[in-house]
Amino acid sequence: MSLNVGLDRLFKPRNIAIVGASSNLDSISGRPLKLLMRYKYKGGIFPVNPKYDSLHGFTCYPDVRSLPVSPDVVIVGVRASLVPGILEQCAEKKVPFAVIFSSGFAEADDPYLQERIVSIAKEGGIRLVGPNCQGLVNFVDGIPLSFSASLDDEPLEPGNIAYISQSGAFGFASFALSVDSGVKFRYVVTTGNQVDLDAVDFGQYIIQDEEVKLLILYLEGLQDGPRFLELVKRAREKEIPVAVLKVGKSDVAKEAAKSHTAALTGDKVVWDAVFKQYGVIGISDVEDIIDLGHVFSSPKRAKGKNVAILTTSGGAGIIMTDLLDEYGLKVPILKPETQEKIKPYIPSFGSSLNPVDMTAQVINDPKGFPGCLDAVLECSDIDMVTVIISMITGESGRQMTKDLIAANDRTYKPINCSWLIDRKHGEEFLQQLKAAGVPLFQSLRRSAFALSALGKWNEILSKSTVEITVKGEPYLPKLPLMMTEYDAKRLLEHWGVPVTRERLCLSLEEVLSASEEIGYPVVLKVMSPDILHKTEAGVIALGLSSEEQIRNAYGRILENANKYRPDARIQGVLVQEMVDDGLECMVGIKRDPIFGPIVVVGLGGIYVEVLGDVSLRHAPIDETTAYEMIRELKGFPLLAGARGRKKKDIDALARVVSLVSKIACIESDLLELDANPIFVLDENKGVIVADALVLRKAKE
Repeated sequence: MSLNVGLDRLFKPRNIAIVGASSNLDSISGRPLKLLMRYKYKGGIFPVNPKYDSLHGFTCYPDVRSLPVSPDVVIVGVRASLVPGILEQCAEKKVPFAVIFSSGFAEADDPYLQERIVSIAKEGGIRLVGPNCQGLVNFVDGIPLSFSASLDDEPLEPGNIAYISQSGAFGFASFALSVDSGVKFRYVVTTGNQVDLDAVDFGQYIIQDEEVKLLILYLEGLQDGPRFLELVKRAREKEIPVAVLKVGKSDVAKEAAKSHTAALTGDKVVWDAVFKQYGVIGISDVEDIIDLGHVFSSPKRAKGKNVAILTTSGGAGIIMTDLLDEYGLKVPILKPETQEKIKPYIPSFGSSLNPVDMTAQVINDPKGFPGCLDAVLECSDIDMVTVIISMITGESGRQMTKDLIAANDRTYKPINCSWLIDRKHGEEFLQQLKAAGVPLFQSLRRSAFALSALGKWNEILSKSTVEITVKGEPYLPKLPLMMTEYDAKRLLEHWGVPVTRERLCLSLEEVLSASEEIGYPVVLKVMSPDILHKTEAGVIALGLSSEEQIRNAYGRILENANKYRPDARIQGVLVQEMVDDGLECMVGIKRDPIFGPIVVVGLGGIYVEVLGDVSLRHAPIDETTAYEMIRELKGFPLLAGARGRKKKDIDALARVVSLVSKIACIESDLLELDANPIFVLDENKGVIVADALVLRKAKE
């Protein structure tokens, strides 16, 4: 599907038909008409329902065929079984868009009905939103194509936040809670079953609006990961952060997602790795939507991760310091000259270090609070300021509110405020700050999370992007469909990955000759595409140092192979050099059904098997990114030469990780690759793959 779908006639329709329109404006089928009237929609409105001749001042038509115009959008709110016939009429009228509220399709285990409406729409040139959705709203032009009760109040002023949700109910409920907290939206779209237009299509359209400052997505799954990543890249080019609430990570939640919108979900570790790699802000609840909406609605952006804390409560300042550290931000001790500016405004039992404990005594001097604010805002070491105010009430609270608003208006640095006060004593101050656009929190953790999002976004923007090209003809077609370790290493060796010196032998005589040629000690392994787990089958013999040992091992491992799998196809016995130096690591590829090839690196043995100490990225990657992956490993100190050990050849390992990631992009039939162990030798001595497993796609 094209990335640049023309959605203008959907978001800015000249004429709208409502199929199933009701006289009861508070019913689901009546609300679309009520909302269009409430938002004073200026285009043509055409209710469709054979029960009525007119509805609320509008001529009502018996069906789509009888409409006097071809509407840009037809809203469909009738039972599922009637939808195909309505779409057939839309095709006759050359309607470009249909928004289907109706449920009872794939999410209700009726894929045939869903397939039928897709077929009709495709043949008739109709783009579909839904089914099983609650529609969309363009707040810029005041056009609601929805039945959500969250829109029943007065028309909302457009803001800078765009929100796309696969779930209609959650989407508009979380939207309503965010609006109640002061977040202003520009667009809200719910996509439901996404039989045609999906969240990525809408995202690609919406980020063309230069006034959008944050794109939030609620995703239950994706059909096409690369398209999603293209959306994220384009948004970054326009300096629009993308935040995603990804659900369906647990086994139970995955089943719920399938029954809800028949969505395809992916592994949590893959999603987390992709988010980290491409700069997606991961969120997990409605509160995160609200908090990001607050800080990104403001045009102020952080230039770094250093935060100054101004607090009237020493305890709250300590809590905030811990939280900011937990979220990866820094609370540096202020410069001596900044501290000198602060000291005249705080008592001797306060602190000018950072956090700046102004204490509640700061209210005694009208210049105290603004003086402290100015001092930290002028400090070149500070990128963001968070203000924590405890139970300051009355005239003192009013003055602090004015001072905070004034400071926020004149600085380019982000300021947020946590005012720890109940509504009875603080409603006046909280409403004034909210109206003035000062990001406001009554939770220190939520405040810290919001600041961390600003800090991470700056980090994302400051990172240079490198386009990685991969070239080469696939080599896998030249190898057997069912591959042994020997075949897997031939693949790696073809692409330049260092592997052990080895020979595949068909007789004991060949084994003895190969052992002499390679040099003792050697390893013998039975090669069979039917025996992938060789240690478990007992078909490996290690550290053989003489002809006698080889003779004994040769017969034994072949006998074990026969016992383990009597019908196993034996390719031969592999003789390879014995590697007992270096640190065991693993490098692998998994072809994710959503995102494609994912490259994995980890330390071998217990580190990967028991501790799961691995790092993942979406392929392809360059050596710099590969080195970052290696540094993320908990076992990295072992590679770096901890406790007096020799440093290992990390650069060589990074080269192999990058190379393997590129191999996965060239070899489209490669499903899985596991190079384990790969021995990382001492610095400048390279790496060597001692064992490998490859699984490939079956021929169709």
